[in-house]
Amino acid sequence: MSEEVFINMEREVFKGNVLDVGFENYGVIYSLCKQGEDEIAIEYISGKGETQSIKEKVYDSCILLFSLNYVWLKMNKRSLIKFICRFIKEDGIIYLWDIDKGYGKIFNKKIKIVLPDKKVKIIEIKEMNILKDSSKNTVVNILRQYFDIIDVKSSDNVYFIKGRRKGRESSEDKLNWH
Repeated sequence: MSEEVFINMEREVFKGNVLDVGFENYGVIYSLCKQGEDEIAIEYISGKGETQSIKEKVYDSCILLFSLNYVWLKMNKRSLIKFICRFIKEDGIIYLWDIDKGYGKIFNKKIKIVLPDKKVKIIEIKEMNILKDSSKNTVVNILRQYFDIIDVKSSDNVYFIKGRRKGRESSEDKLNWH
């Protein structure tokens, strides 16, 4: 039986246009956004092919909920972050939850997420690849190139990072995600 980790999202509030980037649509971010009182536009993308319908620099928030652990190489994680920066407004916010698993380790836990209406969403993550690095330190170092880190929290091998997008892109940052 796998261990359980609880994440309380009862008080999470996202404002404006929200971009939900994931490889699995858990429905958590949609549920959170629909609980708010303000009108929120939310777009979900799960791959490069789905980006034709979204516009550059229009999203106030970008959320990656257990998404980076699906990306194998550090350079691909960096490419993904650089790519999604195109869609986030200057000073936009990134919210990232993921597993803190470095090389030589495995992760097998149920993540129970408490939503504002007291409902609980359960996500089961089994990452047995010891050659994959999804550690907090690796991701923070990648994010620092594009975001000013506002907050980092970690518990039970799960971490949360909040960052504000840095202004003005260089021409290198406009390269496409592969």
